[in-house]
Amino acid sequence: MMKKRLLILAGAAIITAGLFWLGCGDKETAKPSGGGSAGGQVQTENNASERFVLDDAFNRKRKWSEFVGKPFAINFWATWCPPCRMEMPALKALYKEYKPKGLEIVGISVDDSRDPVMPFIQQMQLPWVILHGDKNVAEEFKMGRGIPVTIFFDATGKEIGRVTGAQPEGVFRSYFDKMVGTQATN
Repeated sequence: MMKKRLLILAGAAIITAGLFWLGCGDKETAKPSGGGSAGGQVQTENNASERFVLDDAFNRKRKWSEFVGKPFAINFWATWCPPCRMEMPALKALYKEYKPKGLEIVGISVDDSRDPVMPFIQQMQLPWVILHGDKNVAEEFKMGRGIPVTIFFDATGKEIGRVTGAQPEGVFRSYFDKMVGTQATN
């Protein structure tokens, strides 16, 4: 009886660890509701230079082109995602270190409601731009189903790498070190 209980507990621990390792799955609420995208649009081939136009946490329209010209990372996350929350302190510390070197981080929340986002930003004291995304943005960036996802871009807007699931500081640092050398010279 004790052996069976231990096997069940071990199995549950492995499953839980696997979920945290892979990140949060696509929660149904991350899909757009009703009449369109949540505060933004993904541009089509007619205007390929703008991969997105999305509302930020203060309801201002923000464009892809605002970030091109300096190296940047896009971090897809949600308030309901434990692995997303786990990696925020490392990202925050690294942002403070790399921002003076020209690096930007853009957070894209895939929460279906904006209601929990601003309190989360304030609680975590997130210093970077936070945008409201939806399924269309996730598809544009070929994210798959799990979050967090962080995509790294050089100063020209070319993707140089991506990671899925909560990452240790060293993974971000490795990409950021490469990225700060890609700044445009104007």
